[in-house]
Amino acid sequence: MCSRKRIVFAHLALFVVFAIGRSLGQSSTNDPSINRPVSQAELDKLKHDIAADDSQSSLEAITEYHNESGDLNNRLNFWRYGGRLNFRLNSAASLYISGTRTQYTTLASIFSGGGTNFTAGYKGQVSERTELQLEGGATRFNTASTTINALAGLNFKPSDQTTIYVNGTRSNVEESLLSATGLRPLVGPFAGHLVGLVMDNRITGGISQKLPHSLDAFGEGGFGNRTGSSIESNFFRHARAGLGYDVVSNSPDESNVTLVRASYQLNYFGFDKNLFGYGGASLLTAAGRPIVPATLGGDSISPSGTFAQGAVGGYFSPQYFVSHVGRFDLQGNNDSGFRYSISAFAGSQSYTGTNAHAVGGVGATVEIPFGEKVSLPVTYARDNFGPFTQQFVLGRLVIKF
Repeated sequence: MCSRKRIVFAHLALFVVFAIGRSLGQSSTNDPSINRPVSQAELDKLKHDIAADDSQSSLEAITEYHNESGDLNNRLNFWRYGGRLNFRLNSAASLYISGTRTQYTTLASIFSGGGTNFTAGYKGQVSERTELQLEGGATRFNTASTTINALAGLNFKPSDQTTIYVNGTRSNVEESLLSATGLRPLVGPFAGHLVGLVMDNRITGGISQKLPHSLDAFGEGGFGNRTGSSIESNFFRHARAGLGYDVVSNSPDESNVTLVRASYQLNYFGFDKNLFGYGGASLLTAAGRPIVPATLGGDSISPSGTFAQGAVGGYFSPQYFVSHVGRFDLQGNNDSGFRYSISAFAGSQSYTGTNAHAVGGVGATVEIPFGEKVSLPVTYARDNFGPFTQQFVLGRLVIKF
């Protein structure tokens, strides 16, 4: 997870298991992000995918729990719950609307936050080879502030072997309580003002290409800017590229094992400024002692900084981050409708101020059917991308109608 759960592309879109299985491995999908490590960026993108292969409308009840390592400032745990309605307009287009509530807590429960989000979107074919997705929403936080999330994406397939895409997103950065909800210090340099509540605004373009002998290549690049209240704006760049090989690729009707895949990926991102600091809104004093709410802002830490000591921002923002990972994917199903997808990756990562060190992660999704109309998909993922270890569990009850 390049930057510790670094982005949530619009809180509440939820993914179907088939979309996860498809995007976690197959080179034949329209989504070139399939070859990512098991990262939050990947899973958040999948949460935007409507069940394009489902022919029916559906209602979903959803819940997600996330936790991670880190100190009082950096450890952000949250529980998200809500629902989503997917309405099929026709065989090629869908509308969806969702609402979720997210409760955020730190290592010490005396500091917490929450936000309620509503999002609506459209996804459909605008031509035989072109797919469009549009999404917009808003979140109201307990800090008396509101943010707007948005997504616009276009996928184009000039041939059966090539997919080209471009998208723009605006999303909340859920890395710390400071970046996720913002804080209002009572004393210090930001007394009475909101600090944090960071939004990620980015544009990404990419391409995937099928090659002979069950190989495929993929790559993407983009840029963006992170902004927030009482913190500096921060320009960044990101890119990834890789090569995959489908050892086994079967249709669900041919075999219980539908995919066995191996792939390699290079990931990069870099920020202009290090805003990983908390000065003026820290939950710890300069001596490392916990702050109480009445003295928030009195940490005696400067809100200014350099790459050696980050300025206030509350999110992982190294000058460079590079990782090399190998990945293995396994997918399958049985005649009763049970489906599974398992992924694992391992490699090395390095970023500003560190030497290369090991990185790894696992992810698994199972879908348990309860007749033809009801199913329960459950996903678990864990990794140590970036400076922290994180894991989450996501469950959905899907009712088709």
